[in-house]
Parts: sequence; C-alpha cells; structure tokens
Amino acid sequence: MTTPVYYPAKEKDVTNLDEDLKNSRYAKYNNPKLQQDIKNWLSTILKSQPQINQQQLQSTDLIEFLKDGTVLCTILTTIWGPANFKFKTSKMAFVQMENIERFLNFIKAQGVPQDELFQTVDLYEAQDPYQVLMTIQSLSRLIHQKFGDKYPLIGPTLATKRERPKVPPKPKHFSATTGASWSTVEYGYIGGSNQNTEKVVFGGRRDIINHHQ
Repeated sequence: MTTPVYYPAKEKDVTNLDEDLKNSRYAKYNNPKLQQDIKNWLSTILKSQPQINQQQLQSTDLIEFLKDGTVLCTILTTIWGPANFKFKTSKMAFVQMENIERFLNFIKAQGVPQDELFQTVDLYEAQDPYQVLMTIQSLSRLIHQKFGDKYPLIGPTLATKRERPKVPPKPKHFSATTGASWSTVEYGYIGGSNQNTEKVVFGGRRDIINHHQ
C-alpha cells in the first residue's frame, strides 16, 4: 500500500501568513523519523489488542489510520481500562468525530496541556497533521509519568523544573538587642554601593595641566 504524503498547496508568487504557517506544519509532519517513532509507540501500546492490524499500522499514513478515532480511543481503554472510557465503532462521520472529541476531552482531564492538543478537524480533515503527532507525543509523556517504564516514551524526557535556592532567614540570635553583627555581604548585599561611595566620577572635568614644569 502506498503511503500518502501531505503536500502543501502549490506555491504562489504571493502567499498569506495562514498559507505559510500551514505549509510549515505540513513540512514538519512529513518527517519519516517522527512518524516511525509514533508508529512504533502505537504498536507497543496496542500489541495486546487483536483488532488492531499491526501490518496496516506500519504501512498506512498515520492520519488515515487514526482518522475514525477508534485507535486513539483504544489507547485509552488499554491504559486506563474499558470501564473508564467508552466509545463507538461506526462508519458515520459524526460518530467518528465524536470519538475524537471524547479522546481529546479525556486526555485533557488527565493532564495533557490545552496548548498541546489538536482540534478535531486537524485530524478528521487533515487540517494540521503535525499537531496530531505533537498531541500523541505529549500523551506518551503523560502516560510515562503516570505509569513509569511500563509504557515507552516518544522523544526525550523533559527536564524537571527546579526551584531557585531560598535565601536563609536572619538568625534569631542576630538582633539589635544582642548587639551581634549580621553580615549581609555574604548573602549578596553590598551596602548600597553607588557612584559616590565608590569614588567613581562620570562626566566630571579633568585637569590636564602639568603642574610640574
């Protein structure tokens, strides 16, 4: 089976911003390595589901393979269990789009950020195939975070955000009543140094007359 490739619209002498952005998204989608990484991830997640044709998964374009929403929904029933997620199998367009909507609403509730979700038309009408791949990649991070190495991860692990070190509070034994000194210099405070205290003069007159003639 020949794998379809999404090509941007034929180039014009003048293009608008929307067309340029769409062309850029299609170019990012046509990334063989990214597509293969996602196919391999789907194959691993769905290997226990006999209704998923693994050969078809590898030979079919991802957007075509995912279009009716059933594969996406099967991912969720595989991970979270069929009791936690229900969907229908149908050739009717509105049912297929409803499956996609249910998938998106569920993974959003589980923690996939809103700005990393695709819209239904991005998949069903192939408006933005690249965003579909980005959502699946984000879902893989969420699943890996929740369930660990039981499920693989697409792409690199995101770095964990670290808080900045906190400045230690002033010890209680340093106070005005005890007379003990408190060195603020060691905590980065330099006593309000400025131009006057440091004897730095900018723009002042300079005497260039030699007084030792």
